[in-house]
Amino acid sequence: MQLRFYANMRTTVGMASLEISDREIDSFRRLMSLLVEQYPETAFHLLDARGDLRPDVPVYVDGRNPRLMKDGIDAPLEPDCVVSFFSPISSGRMNVEVLREPAFGKQE
Repeated sequence: MQLRFYANMRTTVGMASLEISDREIDSFRRLMSLLVEQYPETAFHLLDARGDLRPDVPVYVDGRNPRLMKDGIDAPLEPDCVVSFFSPISSGRMNVEVLREPAFGKQE
């Protein structure tokens, strides 16, 4: 399985791509767990306070959004798939950190 990282995700992981050959990484959720275990800084970019994939993070498995697949982020991954991770999307005057504060328990 090939992982590709773009923008902030590339900076966080420290490389543009990574090969994974672990057959136990058979779902997108398990892949996220592996990434967070090996690169703890990715948790901020990938996961919300419940440990689920953040809705503002664009990720694609072979060009498809796993959230739209039948099994969602529990979608199975094939050993030869390509998983692409992009930086969170934000626009206008709001930035991602401002939008994320409540997820980390900060109160206004």
